[in-house]
Amino acid sequence: MAVRAFPPWPLDGCLEPDKTALLAIDMQIDFCGKGGYVDSMGYDISMTRAPIEPLKVVFQALRQKGYHIIHTREGHKPSLADCPDNKRWRSRQIGAGIGDPGPCGRVLVRGEPGWNLIEELQPAEGEEVLDKPGKGSFVATDLHLILQKKRIKKLIFAGITTDVCLSTTMREANDLGYDCLLLSDCTAATDYGNYLATLKTTQAYGGAFGSVASAADLLRGIGFDCPEALERNLVEVNLGNGIKVRMPQPPSGLGMPKTVSDVIVAPKASVSKGAVAADPYAWPFDGCIQPAKTALLAMNFQPDFLAAEGGMPSAGYKIDSGVRVLETSAKVLRHMRDAGFRIVHARLGFARNLSDCPQRGKRFPAGAQGPLGQCLVRGEKGWEFLPEFTPLPDELVIEKCGHGAFHLTSLELGLQSLGVTHLVVMGVPTDVCVHTTLRQANDRGFECLLLSDCTGTTAQDTQLSALKQVKMQHGVFGAVATSEALLTAVSQLDTAQPS
Repeated sequence: MAVRAFPPWPLDGCLEPDKTALLAIDMQIDFCGKGGYVDSMGYDISMTRAPIEPLKVVFQALRQKGYHIIHTREGHKPSLADCPDNKRWRSRQIGAGIGDPGPCGRVLVRGEPGWNLIEELQPAEGEEVLDKPGKGSFVATDLHLILQKKRIKKLIFAGITTDVCLSTTMREANDLGYDCLLLSDCTAATDYGNYLATLKTTQAYGGAFGSVASAADLLRGIGFDCPEALERNLVEVNLGNGIKVRMPQPPSGLGMPKTVSDVIVAPKASVSKGAVAADPYAWPFDGCIQPAKTALLAMNFQPDFLAAEGGMPSAGYKIDSGVRVLETSAKVLRHMRDAGFRIVHARLGFARNLSDCPQRGKRFPAGAQGPLGQCLVRGEKGWEFLPEFTPLPDELVIEKCGHGAFHLTSLELGLQSLGVTHLVVMGVPTDVCVHTTLRQANDRGFECLLLSDCTGTTAQDTQLSALKQVKMQHGVFGAVATSEALLTAVSQLDTAQPS
């Protein structure tokens, strides 16, 4: 059995109920109920409620056919001991402070009414319910252990919100080697442009995070009679860069951002010297930057990503504005070295036989032969650091085999040993490796700043959407600033640092 999807799914063409699970992400009152967290932030919950009816049919079909269903809930301990300070601070800036009283009890706190799964999508007897403190479902949980115990290899994704918790979990799953499918009409976001961007990014680079299909396509693939209602409003939409998706008819006038002014509204300055003018708040949230506690994370400055003859450009994946990214990033690296900041370099590379490559390179073009050797294979010319980004002897180097820099690496331990709590991030591609790493860092409590002119990807719309997704909900993953704003703050450090 196989599902009509973009790209085709599953990779091996074999869909087995006992090895496949649906992850229903955060279908909670706090995210799609009246008076919940999302409603209290002022968003239109009709958008986050849109997946409910399609999901009811999908639940029925998968249960009848013997597939696994796992439900997740985001929430924190009543003591908030597992809620990072920056996460709580950001939520309070938009009037829905985590742990504060609300119409549905304390916001995003376990055991409160708003934390419960909605009545329409209650778990059946025997279905796992996973409680998580972060956006991703694999951080600080036993999800990976549960999936391994059940021998599950393929994951179907549904739930809310598309651009935050669902996408974060899908990125984690991909790095862990799961073959992932996202159901376009069984997910939603508070921002329609971010929803579209997530559908597109999922399929970027030949399927960087997996495939996308409609609920109707899934039901046909598993041999379940598809109700006409699921088909009625479906259309095939071209999202650009050769990426297509079957999805509900898009509303007129809504789409991904087209210009920087659609994303960066008004960077917030600070009265404090040594703070960065950033959007949506002056960064960091807790005062001015301190070199001893702040690291610059430089990601994937490798020929295979950024040289004209590199493996990715040769495969048709050229970074837009790559020359500008290199120039501004090299300048930032020089200045932050001179100012005494910690410097961390991360690069992507796989074993020659691709044994450590998710999906063995069948989608992401790792291992393909190019002018600089096998694409993104350790030891090849394209895998080396670009000369201007060569690490100094005392700088931390992270060798990664996934999109995220925390996946199967010592990055978290290294940062902790250095006393680093704040990260300034630059590198490529913005929507894939950089964003995955920002999400991982955020779930681990790091305070993050993304430099908008020191990062890039293959298309302007996904680049702008990636920037927008960092700063939404008053900085759900951190803040965004230009390199000029950062270096201005760095230049003030002599008078700004505490004694």
